Amino acid sequence: MAARLAQQNAAVKCVVRLSVLLVLCGCAVRRDTTRPWVGTWRLIAVESLDSASGVWRRPFGDQPSGYVVYGADGLHTMNFTRMPAPPAFVSGTDRGATESELRQAFEGYFSWFGRYAVNWEGGTITHHIEGSLWPTWRNTMQVRPFVIRGDTLLLGDPVKSRRVLVRVR
Repeated sequence: MAARLAQQNAAVKCVVRLSVLLVLCGCAVRRDTTRPWVGTWRLIAVESLDSASGVWRRPFGDQPSGYVVYGADGLHTMNFTRMPAPPAFVSGTDRGATESELRQAFEGYFSWFGRYAVNWEGGTITHHIEGSLWPTWRNTMQVRPFVIRGDTLLLGDPVKSRRVLVRVR
């Protein structure tokens, strides 16, 4: 059991190192000033206005973790997690998780991917969702207003729901 856990930990460390390397490689790419949204963006905030109370909620915590990548080829991916992250499953395996642990993990992570199109004049980006962790988002089009100021990208309507991202250098 200890050997298996050590192998899993080594595999996770390898994936993390590879992910960091890929993100850093993206930093070396020259910024496209004609398409300023192209690149890798780190998530800073996920905020939604509670219409009943008028209070801004942060469902993924005060310091969520994640990235959004917009490729020059029109492909994108969005992945983020609540911080602090949910604890590891008590069983030590993904398949042995309880319903409560699975729900907590599911609600604390968001992911989608697909194609995107930008309406620069209209200030919107349309995400054509091909796949998502959340089933009801699959095969949908999600249109979001956006604003880019320097290295900050604001996705969403600043009146009810917004995602704040900063360019990765």
